[in-house]
Amino acid sequence: MDIYTRCHGQGGPQVAEIGPRTRLIHVQAGPCAPVAKGDLPGLLPDFLGGVLRYASAGDGRPHRHSPYDVVHSHYWLSGWVGSRAKQIWGAPHVASFHTLGKVKNSVLPPGDPPEPHLRLAGEQHVVSRADRILAPTPAEADHLVRLYGADPGRIRVIPPGVDRELFAPRPKDQARARLHLSTARLLLFVGRLQPFKGPDVAIRAVAEAVAMSPEVMRDVMLAVVGGPTGQDHDHDEVARLMELAASIGVSDRVVFFPPQPHDRLADLYSAAEAVLVPSRSESFGLVALEAEACATPVIAAAAGGLRYVVVDGETGFLVEGHDPRDYAARILRILADPGLATRLSAGAQRHATRFSWDATADDVRSVYRELVGRDTRSR
Repeated sequence: MDIYTRCHGQGGPQVAEIGPRTRLIHVQAGPCAPVAKGDLPGLLPDFLGGVLRYASAGDGRPHRHSPYDVVHSHYWLSGWVGSRAKQIWGAPHVASFHTLGKVKNSVLPPGDPPEPHLRLAGEQHVVSRADRILAPTPAEADHLVRLYGADPGRIRVIPPGVDRELFAPRPKDQARARLHLSTARLLLFVGRLQPFKGPDVAIRAVAEAVAMSPEVMRDVMLAVVGGPTGQDHDHDEVARLMELAASIGVSDRVVFFPPQPHDRLADLYSAAEAVLVPSRSESFGLVALEAEACATPVIAAAAGGLRYVVVDGETGFLVEGHDPRDYAARILRILADPGLATRLSAGAQRHATRFSWDATADDVRSVYRELVGRDTRSR
């Protein structure tokens, strides 16, 4: 298996052996450095050219017969590359989107710019030509059919998994000590710092909970883990959120962490009393699943894939809408009722056992087997 990614300046070899018969190949397309999200579409032809060169049989010329049994793309940008590779090689193309522009545009928070027409047209192109489309939930499968006209017969629903050896319950007091938060009870937000993900809702929910019940909230802090999207350094989302916390009187209760490695995330999940996921929409909701695997209740928006990851009243709570007062009420229910917290914790861990990467890999392989040996250039 060859995995292609754009070189973005993190060092390491151009071609790395990362497992048995598995290579990670960094393709030069534009500068070998991070670039703004809006500049990526213009780099796609160079990226495709790099893929074709690496896939050639050493003769320096692109294959006309596929060097691969299947091409699997992730996100619409690589979906464009996958569609072109399919046309050139005749290899079947499997597409995974992870997020859909039309869905995102339908639930934008005020002030958030919509996804551009270029992305929507690119997604439509990939949907119309892919041999199989993998959706993480029935909700996304429905979106693909209703919003993009996808053929239901070419969609397969395969949820992601969770590494339950890494994301597993850890003693709460020890996890807090490693985070230097031993004296506080912790609420947690993990995700990109953009309005669509709702970090502002999490901060406002803490302020509302303090106003509703200062005694229950006397020792509670919110950890916000993540970074802004893209390379827009002029728009400092962390500063905006810090200003928000100060303006509503909870700056002493909110601590910010940059994006964290998985082992550190497992500590954060285990240290938390609850994880807040107030996103406008999620294709799946991997943060919620990782938290549940660590036996931490989740308070999430009743939106998109979160409806399949969080079981209301069993693994946490689903909240209709994004009113911070509704999130605050659920926070207080968990903090004020140790019995409820214990029951939700057990339910969260139990529910997470339904998901594994081994099962996901088996299901993806079964899709590949449906397609191997077909020449699909005509689609």
